Amino acid sequence: MARSPGTRGGPPRALLLDHGGVLVRSVKRPERLPAFADQVLALAGGLTGLDRERVLHDIRAGRAAYGNWKNGTARSTAPREVTHRELWAEFIAADWPGPARAAVTAEATGLCRALVLAESDKTHAPAMTDVLLLCREHGIRTGIVSNTLVGALNREMAAAGGIAPYLDVQVYSDETGHRKPGPQLLLLAARALNTDPADCWYVGDNYDRDVVCGIRANVGRTVLMRPEDRLDPTAHPQPDTVVHDGEGLLELLRSATTGPDTADRGDPA
Repeated sequence: MARSPGTRGGPPRALLLDHGGVLVRSVKRPERLPAFADQVLALAGGLTGLDRERVLHDIRAGRAAYGNWKNGTARSTAPREVTHRELWAEFIAADWPGPARAAVTAEATGLCRALVLAESDKTHAPAMTDVLLLCREHGIRTGIVSNTLVGALNREMAAAGGIAPYLDVQVYSDETGHRKPGPQLLLLAARALNTDPADCWYVGDNYDRDVVCGIRANVGRTVLMRPEDRLDPTAHPQPDTVVHDGEGLLELLRSATTGPDTADRGDPA
C-alpha cells in the first residue's frame, strides 16, 4: 500500500504505540497463580466441590487456549476480541458444574483484572517517557493502540506512572471489541486525533499483528520494536523500520524531527 511521503521522510503527525512489548515491559510471575486460584475457589468452589488443583489447572489451560485462539486469528481480516465473560465461561470454566461456571462468569471482569495483576509485573520501558516528551515538544500527537485483556489496567498504569498527560488517545481491544491485525483500532485512534492514518507511525513488537495492522490501516510508517536476536528476515510483510528498544525509537524520532522536512509540517488536517 502507498505511504505518505511526508511521514516517511519527516516526522509523523501522530505516533501510535503498542502497549506490551513497546511502551511496557512485563515480568511473568507464575508463582502467584496458585494464590489467584484460591480466590477463584473461594468464589465458586464451595458451590460444587471444585478443588484448588482443578481450578489452577483450568486457569492455566484456559489461558493457553485463549493464546492459541489469538494466534489463530492473527491473520484474519477483522478479528473480534473475546469478552471477559467468554474467557471465563468458554475458555476456563467450560467444563465446571453449572453453579461454579455461573459464579465466575458473573464476576468475569473483576476476575480478569485480578488474573492480569497476578500473572505479571509491568513497568514502563526505558526511554519511552522521553519518546512521549519529545513528541509533545514537537507537536506530535501520541496514543496507545493495543490488544489487551483489561484496558482499564493500562489506563491506570499510565496515570500512576505519570505518562497519561502525554497520551492523547488510548484504544484497547477489550473496550472496542476489535483486535489487531484488523485495522479498526488504528483507524479509531487516528480518527480520535483528527489525523489521517497516512500521517501516523505505528510502533509494535509483532509481525503478524502489528506490522500487518499498520499496513492494513495504511499508516505512514510501520515500526517494529524487537531485539536483534528476535528478528525474522523471512517474515512477511516486513516493517518499514526496525528499532531494538525505546532508545532506538527515540533516536529515530530525533532524526525525523531535525531533518529538512520538519519546517513545513503545519497543523493536522
